[in-house]
Amino acid sequence: MHEFDCQGPYRVRQRVEREQSVPHQVQAPRFSSRDAAEAFALLVSRESQQTLLVEKQAPAGCWLLLSTVAAAL
Repeated sequence: MHEFDCQGPYRVRQRVEREQSVPHQVQAPRFSSRDAAEAFALLVSRESQQTLLVEKQAPAGCWLLLSTVAAAL
């Protein structure tokens, strides 16, 4: 299944239109590997028809965007 980890460095969250900044404490599922996060994002985007972001937490604490996952129409 997915390597869900409450403290993993990868997270999946919903994309927000015209987002200029992200609140520091975003409630989002976190994973221990990028593959698990992207697989989860693909599954959820297909089921919910929404665009999701896969991000990784950098050593300094900020979140870096790795990929955007959108449901195919």
